[in-house]
Formats: sequence, C-alpha cells, structure tokens
Amino acid sequence: MKSAAHLRRPYCCSRLVLTLPFIFIPVFHAVAADDTLVVSAAPQDREGSYSGDNVYSTLKTLTPRNETPQSISIVTPQLIRDFNVTSVDDAVKFVSGVTQGNTLGGIEDGFVKRGFGSNTDGSVFIDGVRSNQGLAMDATTERVDVLKGSSSLLYGILNPGGVINLISKKPQYQWQGRISGRTNSNGGGTGTIDVTGPLGNGVAVRLIAERRHEDYWRNFGEDQHTLLAPSLSWLGDSASFNVAYTENKFDVPYDRGTAFIGGSPIRIPYNERIDDNANHAYGKNKRLTAEYRQEFDGIWETGIKYAWMQRRYDSNEVRATAINPETGIVTRRADANRGFNHQTTYIGWDISGTPELAGMRHDITLGADYEKNETYKAWSFRGKPSKQFNMYHPVYGESPVTTDKTADDAKSNLRATVYSSSLYAKDSIHLNDQWIVVLGGRLQRYTQNGSSGWINHQTTLNDSGSEFVPQAGVVYKLTPELALYSSYSQSFTPSAQVDDDGNVASTEKGQTYELGAKWQTTPTMLTTFALYRIDEKDMSIFMNGLNRNIPKSRSEGAELEINGEFAPGWQIAANYSLNRTQIKEDNLKPQNVGNQLVNAPRNMGSLYLTHTLTVPGLPGELRFGGGGRYVGKRAGDPENSFYLPAYTVTDAFAAWNGTVSGHETQLKLNVNNLLNREYYASSAGNLRVIAGEPRTLFLNASVDF
Repeated sequence: MKSAAHLRRPYCCSRLVLTLPFIFIPVFHAVAADDTLVVSAAPQDREGSYSGDNVYSTLKTLTPRNETPQSISIVTPQLIRDFNVTSVDDAVKFVSGVTQGNTLGGIEDGFVKRGFGSNTDGSVFIDGVRSNQGLAMDATTERVDVLKGSSSLLYGILNPGGVINLISKKPQYQWQGRISGRTNSNGGGTGTIDVTGPLGNGVAVRLIAERRHEDYWRNFGEDQHTLLAPSLSWLGDSASFNVAYTENKFDVPYDRGTAFIGGSPIRIPYNERIDDNANHAYGKNKRLTAEYRQEFDGIWETGIKYAWMQRRYDSNEVRATAINPETGIVTRRADANRGFNHQTTYIGWDISGTPELAGMRHDITLGADYEKNETYKAWSFRGKPSKQFNMYHPVYGESPVTTDKTADDAKSNLRATVYSSSLYAKDSIHLNDQWIVVLGGRLQRYTQNGSSGWINHQTTLNDSGSEFVPQAGVVYKLTPELALYSSYSQSFTPSAQVDDDGNVASTEKGQTYELGAKWQTTPTMLTTFALYRIDEKDMSIFMNGLNRNIPKSRSEGAELEINGEFAPGWQIAANYSLNRTQIKEDNLKPQNVGNQLVNAPRNMGSLYLTHTLTVPGLPGELRFGGGGRYVGKRAGDPENSFYLPAYTVTDAFAAWNGTVSGHETQLKLNVNNLLNREYYASSAGNLRVIAGEPRTLFLNASVDF
C-alpha cells in the first residue's frame, strides 16, 4: 500500500496485539475515498532505498546533502526494517566511525563518534531536540541521521564527535495501517500496531502502540516496554502544524557485563552474570513536541518548535568491585537509586530561505533557541562490600537494602541544571553553479547549577559563561554528481568539575578540520569519503575513579560509505573507517601521553547486501540480505591497561512479501550473530565490559490493512 507523494508507509505491529486492527478497520471504512489528500513537502527519500538525501530535519535547511561541507550518514527506513533495527546501537553498525561506548549497564545510549563520546554527552537527539530518554529509539523512529564532527553551530553544547538525530514517523494523508509481531529464540515477543490517515480539512492522525516482553539473552533478566504514541498533523495552503506525544513504560536489565583480569576476560560461561537478578531499571519516558511552520513568498519559511521530555525511573545495581580469579570470589556491593527525574524543556525558532542577493543564491538559516536540562535523584543507597559470591559456583539472591542506614546523603537530593540560550546563523553562498561558500556561527549563553544532600545540603556548582562557535566551509561541484568540500567547525562543552576551592574546570573545546567528497555514483547510489582531524582541549576523562580534564587529545582518520542500489534488485550498505586517537598532553600523568582514547578502534567497517527477486510460480517476491561488521582492537580504559579484542559479527535475513486476502503481508526471519561469535562491545573499566549478544533468531510477521 503506497501513500501519496511518496510519503512513507509505517512499519510496525505485532502478534501480541492481533485483535487491535478490528478496532480500527471500521474507522477506515467510514472514511470516504476522496478524503485522501495529496501533499508535497520537503524532498522525500526514495522508498525502499538504502540511500537517503532528505536531511532537512537534521540540517534545518533544504540544502541538499551534496552541498553540505560536513559528513552526514543516514540509516534509512528500509535498512531499519530489513535488519530488524530496534535500538540506536543496532542502527550505527551501518555508520562509519561510530561504536558503542559506556552504556551504564545497558540502560543508556552511549556512543563513541570519531573517538569522542559518552552516555552523558547529550549527542543523541530526537527530531532535533536533545534527548534524555536513555534508550531513545522506539517504534516511533522512522530513520536515523548521524552528523559527524563538531556540530555546535546547529545544536549548541556538544563534544566534537557529532550528533545522532532520530527522526520520528509523522501522520500521513492516506489511510494505512500495519500490525506486526516478533518472537525470538531467547523467548518472548513484541507486538506493534501503527495506524495513520486523514480526518479531512488538512488534518491527519497517527497512532503507534507497542508491547514488548522479551527474555534477556544472559542467564536472567527481561526487557519490557509498553508504548503509546499518538500524533496529529495539519497541513494548510502555506502552513503546517504537528503535535506528538509518546509515553513509554519500561523495565530493563541493568547488566554491567563481565570483567577483564590480567588483560583477558574471566573464565566463566559467556552468558553468566556476576551481578544479581535484582538488577534492573524501571520507569517511564514521556515526550511532547509541537511545531508550527509557515511558508511565504515561495522563498522563506519560518517555524517555532516546543518540546518537553521527562524520564523518571528507579534502579537496583549489585555491582562487582573486585575479583579474585584464583578463588572465584567476587566482592560486590548492592546499590540502589530512587527518584531519578530527568527533564528537558526546549523552545526554538528559525527562519530559512533561498533569496537572490548580489546576483548570488543564498541558503540562509537564522535561529534562536532556549533549553533547560535538569537531572535529579532523590535517594542513593549504598550497601557494604560482600564477599559471599563465587563466580565459579554462582548462587544469586542478593538485593539492595533501601533504608535510612544505607542512604548516602552526599549522593541524594542530587540536582544538576543547565540553562542555555542561543542565536545562530548559517549561509550557503552559491558563487556560481560550481562554488559554494558556507559561513556560520552560534553565540550561546549558559548557566549551570548543582546541589546535593538532604541533611547536609550544599551547592556543588554555580557557573555561567558564553561561547561563540564558528563554522566555515567550501563546496566545489566538479560535476552535478560529484562534489568536493572542505570545512572547519568548533564545538564546546562546559565542565561540571569543581576543585576544593570551588573553581570550575576549563570548558572543553573541539576543532574539526575535514576534507571530503560526495559522489552520486548512480541515480540510486551515493558514495561519500572524508578525511578529518579533531583536536579537543581540556577533555574530561574518567581515570582512576575520578573525572578530570586533560589538556589535549586528538583524533584523525578517514571514512568511506557506499549506500544504495548498485544493480537492479541489489542494495548495498558499506562503510570503512580508519581512526587514530591519542592523548596528546597530560600534565598530571605524562606517562599517559600517546594512549588511545577508550572504545575507539583503529579500524572498523561493515558490508551488507540485499537482493530482491521473484520466483516463477511463487506469488509475491523474496528478499534476502546479509553481511557483517568488523570492529578492531580498542583501549578498555584511559590508562590503556587492557584492550578489547577485535571482532567480526555477521547477520542475515530472508523475507517473503506478498498478498494474503488482499492485504500486503511480510514473513521474515532475521539471524543476528549468525556464526555465534563471542565478542566484547564496549568497556567502562575492567569490571564493566559489555559482552555482545550471541546468535539470536527473530521471526517477524506483518500485515498491512
């Protein structure tokens, strides 16, 4: 079922909610056929493609991808559907230069981009708004954009690695729906329904609902989500409005992984945990966004956006603090946190246009925004070290004690708030048909406050400042299909580290130098190449149990990506990155100079191929795909005291698409980690190494109605 003007159809739904369509089918039949509204908006990506060009939501301008002097990768809806992508971590395997970072036991999105990044760096966005949702990707996500390098011009406070922007599904102006179900070899399943269509007078609605209850692949734990996401759009002659709400109740494992002792993983079964079955994080994410846009003169467009996000949750964590590999004794501490409340409020205004000035076309974007990010924790409970657990003969059953006796006042009533307001401007000046000069800058003012303690309440941070970050670039279109570019950009992150005298550490500042090429190899395939160097001054690192700044670090490398249809019925998603990272200066410990940055491999790449064919005598079509990802050796800590070994993981799928009783139907089998390799995805220290999931089979079924 195809929607008007190439608007993408939804893909969700599931066996756990197979009765739900009967609720909605009468609604479909009640809507007249002439209620369908054909619309044309921002450039749409080719349906079913592994290559995309519509980056409006991320770049805040209609400037084509090949006229942007910065690397940007797109994980398209078709890639997401083919390879059963359900998390940002799944998505970035199709992106060069991005690997998993510290995930805080699997409850946070954490990524290293070109050598930089952490789970608290604020680099994951949803529809252009900084996310506090933890595991940000859900059934509402349509595609994932990754903007590489220093990107503070558009997004303010950031490390220099880049931005991951999740683009949400919007209401469509043709009635369509999908129910889908998934089960996997670990046990349990997921059911989803996605319904959208017009109500008349330019109004369209969408409802996405999902229930997930899947067993965790390790020896205990469950992944549970319940999501409800209604949205509404209105489209007028020259104006549009969209409002969306998402509520996602979750209960997920809190798994710190395994441990490396003497540079090697501990010798216990791969799927066994050294924490306890009390470990989990449970709570609710809420998200409300509203955006109004107005076009005028056929040249200019303006808009205002409001967003509010909240993440409230509690957590238990029985954590390993020491391991004796000879005896098997694991020293553990049973901790708990209650009353986490992360809230983000965002208001942004922008105006963009393509006027002719001084005989040259300009792509101009001007904007202003305000952002408030508040992190709060009511109670922190800390247990006493226990040596009752033996990893060679595990007996589980230890739980945190949440009483006044275990409350840690210094880590309770913990509040950190950052206020920021900005003005920014960007202009792509078309000197002629071949040369484009890009200039821009952001002026940002920020204030950050911190406090802690119920009994001994104290202010821990009170700081403010302002930064100006410029960006400049040149694009040379050698041919209409081949563009060469160079750029310089900056980023900044205020430090929250305070010394004993109350002095705040210097602001982290990044500089990115980039050269590259973007080649529309065929009308349906794009090849991109980039060389870059990033210098980060006063970078914050976690070393020897403390956060501190180092004067300078550097990342330099090369990236190649190939995406799209290279032959009839054949799609490719391929990438390779070569990245060299190192600590350049360390005044406190000069012996660390030359060390690699954590979770940043020297070599990394992936190759995925998909083929669609029809078989004589078989109704519908068959779709096969597969490939693998290689991630090289990575430093496990800033001291480089141990390394995670390189790994290669392969995935595959087979699908049948056809019509059953007049409804488009898909049956699909996905196999992740086809060869069942044991590997280690990331490290947060030698006692917190995340083990990769073994071979897992997913059986998916969907029906359009």
